Amino acid sequence: MNTKRNTWLVAGVIVLLAALVSAFVMMQPSAKDILTQTLETSKTIENGHAVISINIDSPEEKTSAVVEVWGTHAEGDLGAFRLEVLETDKEDALGAVIVSDGETVWAYSPAKNTVFTGTAEEAKAAMEEKQPMDDKFEMEEFDHPENAEEAVEKLFEYFEVRKMGTETVANENAYQLELKPIPEQMPAEYTALGGLGNLWVDQSRSVPVAVAYTGGSMGEINITALEFEINQGVDEGIFSFEIPADVEVVSFADMKPESLTMDEAVASVDFAFLSPDTTPAGALLINVLNVKGMLVQQYTLPEGGSFSIAQGQIEEAKKPSNEEQTVEVRGVTGSLFASENGDKVALSWTEGDLSFYIAGNITTEQALEIAESLK
Repeated sequence: MNTKRNTWLVAGVIVLLAALVSAFVMMQPSAKDILTQTLETSKTIENGHAVISINIDSPEEKTSAVVEVWGTHAEGDLGAFRLEVLETDKEDALGAVIVSDGETVWAYSPAKNTVFTGTAEEAKAAMEEKQPMDDKFEMEEFDHPENAEEAVEKLFEYFEVRKMGTETVANENAYQLELKPIPEQMPAEYTALGGLGNLWVDQSRSVPVAVAYTGGSMGEINITALEFEINQGVDEGIFSFEIPADVEVVSFADMKPESLTMDEAVASVDFAFLSPDTTPAGALLINVLNVKGMLVQQYTLPEGGSFSIAQGQIEEAKKPSNEEQTVEVRGVTGSLFASENGDKVALSWTEGDLSFYIAGNITTEQALEIAESLK
């Protein structure tokens, strides 16, 4: 009898333990729960401070830096921020400071002894116009989610998200989430990049503390918080900036690319400026810009859309990424990228010390015809 009673006792303990383990597992948040709570928490953040490590190892860039950032946000305003580069292997960026009080932006480069300043809108416009050929391929527009749950559901349409465990980040426990793109759901230009992302979310505060991309043609990117505080208060004085004496002050508004006539374009550079003899039917040249020494011809198309032709001397030619194919153009090897349905193209090549780019709402055949007709 004692043996039977002991057997039932052991069985009962096992069942109880199994129930407890099951209950514990059920209490653990899923990946979807973690992301939803993270988005909800973001709405409650009014100010923050962090020291962040950044490491990039890609075919085009290899750099590391440690930056310190402060920020405030309130509903209805643009917020304020300050960023200081504490450490970096890029000498030109060491000690750089970017500050905004919500209306005015200051960007100070000790290496160049220059302060760039202007309104937030002027700063944004200057950054967008800095690389006029790099914004031709944008993701399709989506309906804006109404709440955190809808946003996470939309994310799960494009990524497989798994909870991988926990790690210590910024001296706190954090959930690790793996985000793997679903190939058939992603646009072709993004699927071609490959790779996957990882996100670490602080367990107690439900805020992201690290993010990483690896395994794709872009190389590796790691951004990790070394220190992190939220809603602990920030001295508003940190969002003002006193321009040092004897530095050059440049307005963001003055950085806007200069619009030129064709004759002015030819006279503004010391290389032979080429224009196409062949363009798509109805294409209309609307502008010629000088963007830091690179001449950009902008065209519109009769049924909507546009394309640009850029040429100029740059220090280092752009390296083709894995999603681009090599093509023969003007007797040299070029790089070509085309969207899945073929209505967006980016073509680039180098002739001597000149680089050329053709990009926009045109076909591969049209891009090559334009390139071959340049004179």
